[in-house]
Amino acid sequence: MMTTPPTLRVRINRRPVCIMNYQHHFHAGNHADVLKHLVLLQLIELMQQKPTGFLLLETHAGAGLYDLQASEARRSDEATGGIGRLLQATQAANTVPDLIRFYLEQIGRFGSILHLSHYPGSPLLAVCVLRPQDRYIGVELVPKVARELSRNLAERPIQAQCIHDRRVIARDGEGLAALKADLPPLERRGLILIDPPYEQAQERDDITAALQAGLQRFETGVYALWYPIKQRPYLDRWLNRIAKSTPRPVLTIENSIFPDESGNRLTGSGLLIINPPWQLDTLMQPVLEFVNDALKQDTAAPSAIRWLNPAH
Repeated sequence: MMTTPPTLRVRINRRPVCIMNYQHHFHAGNHADVLKHLVLLQLIELMQQKPTGFLLLETHAGAGLYDLQASEARRSDEATGGIGRLLQATQAANTVPDLIRFYLEQIGRFGSILHLSHYPGSPLLAVCVLRPQDRYIGVELVPKVARELSRNLAERPIQAQCIHDRRVIARDGEGLAALKADLPPLERRGLILIDPPYEQAQERDDITAALQAGLQRFETGVYALWYPIKQRPYLDRWLNRIAKSTPRPVLTIENSIFPDESGNRLTGSGLLIINPPWQLDTLMQPVLEFVNDALKQDTAAPSAIRWLNPAH
C-alpha cells in the first residue's frame, strides 16, 4: 500500500545538460548494487549509533525505484545475477548475516522480492531507515530523472518509519558540485555517497578534485565512493592516489564476480571509504564473504577489505 504523494521539495534547474549513456534502470539490482547497498545500510547503522542527526548527501541519485519487469531491466537481466543469486543463496543457507537479512527485508517493502518485481535504489533504501533527526539530499543530473526521484521518494511505503518529508530534498544538478554547495552540513555530521557513471575520460580526475574540495570544507565527513573494477593496474594507481591525497583513514571494500584482469571488462565493484566508522571493516567481513560466495561466476573471483590509509 502506498501513500498519496505529499509535497516534496524538488529543485529543477533549467539549463542544458549532458545526457550520459549510463542509465540506472539497466543495472538495477545487479552485483554492484548488492555490494553498494549493503555497505550503505551498514554505514547508516553505524552513523546512527550517535543520537545526533546527520546529513546523507547522494551525488548521483538516479530515480530511486526500478521496475525489474520493465524493458530496460529485462534487456540486460542483471538483477538475476545480483539480487536474484543472493536471494537463492539465503534460502539455501543455514546461517545468513543479519545485515543481509535486513537488506532483503527493506527490498521487500517495495514489491515481491521472490518474483523480483521492483528494486529500490539507494535513495529509497536510505530514506526508509533514516531517523527524524537525520536529513537527505539526492542530486541527479537529468531533470526528468530528478522529477521521477521526487515522486518515488514521496510514494515510499506507508509502513516505513521514515524521515519526515520536510527533511528530504531531491534536486537536479551536477553531483560533484554538491561537495562544495552542501558541505559542511548544519548537523556537522555527514555521509556522502558518490556513485558516478565513469563514462568520461576526465571523470576520475574530477572525482579526485571533488573529494579534495569536500575534505577541505568537511574533513570529518564519511565519504563513500563507488567504483567499477576493471583495468586493475590503472584502478589501483587511482585509488592509491586518492588515499595519498588525504591524511584521513581510507578503506576499500571490493567484491568481484570474475578474476581481476588488466582489460576493460567489468569484473566487480568496490567502495572507497574515507573516514570509515569504527568497526566497519570487521562488520562487513562476514557479509562480504557471503556475498562473494553467492554472486561469483568464477571460483577465482576475489573479494577484499583493505586499508589504504590505516586508522591512526
